[in-house]
Amino acid sequence: MNIDNENKQILQMRNVSKIYKGKGSLFRSSGKDVIALNRISLDIYKGEIFGLVGESGSGKTTAGRLIVSLEETTSGRIFLDSREVTALKGRELKAFRRKVQMIFQDPYQSLNPQRSVYDTVSEPLKIHRMGKASDRKDRVREALKAVGLSPPDDFLFRYPHRLSGGQRQRVAIARAMVLNPEFVIADEPTSMLDASISAQIFNILLTMRNRLGVTQMFITHSLAAARYLCDRIAVIYRGNLMELGPAEEVIKNPKHPYTQALIDAVPKFGHSKDARRYGTLLSKDHEVREDKGCIFYPRCAVADHNTCPRREPGLSQIGIDHWVACFRQGSKESGLTPFTYGLAEGR
Repeated sequence: MNIDNENKQILQMRNVSKIYKGKGSLFRSSGKDVIALNRISLDIYKGEIFGLVGESGSGKTTAGRLIVSLEETTSGRIFLDSREVTALKGRELKAFRRKVQMIFQDPYQSLNPQRSVYDTVSEPLKIHRMGKASDRKDRVREALKAVGLSPPDDFLFRYPHRLSGGQRQRVAIARAMVLNPEFVIADEPTSMLDASISAQIFNILLTMRNRLGVTQMFITHSLAAARYLCDRIAVIYRGNLMELGPAEEVIKNPKHPYTQALIDAVPKFGHSKDARRYGTLLSKDHEVREDKGCIFYPRCAVADHNTCPRREPGLSQIGIDHWVACFRQGSKESGLTPFTYGLAEGR
């Protein structure tokens, strides 16, 4: 599916930061603050699957939790359908959560072992008072059938311990989809599943988009999965947006050294020796004296030692919908920053 600039923005993040305050210890009055997200701005268009890609600890899951209001932003604003949702409370928050759902990474922890499949999938309907009690079972059946748990009556009254890992994740997807949400965040939904089951889960997500029109954010560390599923991807590193663009373009023609390092890290079968293509990741980090400059500088093998440790790069446009935060790419004088991305060219 091609996403063009004329498509409606369903979700916007504007200059969003999340900082976790450091905790004190026996020997220190306070620990160092952790910047989980640093002034992130994104536009997600209606009907697309948007990928958020990065290594563990990069801030991907934090971004998802902020969007669904499981955590509060430190600063910045989040909009759904042009309405700010950053500080919703009470009934407004409940109405928002009917529209936005999250599929969690670990199906073993996201399902209550004391609740049957029917109780789990029907719970959102009860919370939001949707439909009569007599109709809910039919709606649950439809949701289970849609995720491949068929015949659904064989699963309705099973408990999680009687399900495989793949079946548990299907139940989690059914629970998210039973409300017919507009936007779904899938947080590494296949990281605990084998390859064949993962492919089936991917196809369920594609069906959700293609048949039901559900917009999705797909959070992953796998560039292969992002390439298969996503229309566009954003590459994030330690809470900072490194590169953004069409999935095929970013993976085939990566511009940021971190994106290139992620591609080098993908296993290459059939090679008996190191098959790195880009070689942008240092084996030993640069020493950094000051806590400023490009966040990737300490690990970057192609850094400019005069500029990169002293200035923080903003996002520059280097192609059609292709953006990169790197002094060695694009226009250094463009003046674009993570906040201005998405506002340029009338977005």
